[in-house]
Amino acid sequence: MSAPTLDTSTRAIAEHLLGTLRLLDQANNNRLSIQGGGAYGDVREALIKVLETQEWGRAMADEAIHEAMISGSSMWDAMYATRAG
Repeated sequence: MSAPTLDTSTRAIAEHLLGTLRLLDQANNNRLSIQGGGAYGDVREALIKVLETQEWGRAMADEAIHEAMISGSSMWDAMYATRAG
């Protein structure tokens, strides 16, 4: 039996990081959920860098992440929503 193939597309990585960001946002350990730094800040920065590979500027990526966190939508849906205005 072979190991399952992982989806390593940019979209899958972005969605995975968004899920991790949501978990950290609700973590019981306050040191993990601190939004200005720590693990939350590191994962958010990684997600911004992934979105930048898709020609999203830092400000656009930040806005899309904020939208996804508030709305509970997927990263790609949030990107389209913020692009549409």
